[in-house]
Amino acid sequence: MARLGLIRWDSEKNSMPHVQITLLKGRSIEVKRKIASRITDVLHEEAGTAKEGISISFVEVDRESYARGGVLMADKK
Repeated sequence: MARLGLIRWDSEKNSMPHVQITLLKGRSIEVKRKIASRITDVLHEEAGTAKEGISISFVEVDRESYARGGVLMADKK
């Protein structure tokens, strides 16, 4: 379970994109490396953004702190 949101990018003001990814705890550092690399590549290729200017943050939440459809993930099987 993960949520991806592009926070902001304004090419006229020369600001760079920041991507925040919210996901349930438990992904390995290697998985996060791969995700960060692929998202950076896509933004670089499609938006023409310098890779150095792209930032990505991972926000990990416990199953007890994330609900979908009104049901905590901890309560889902």
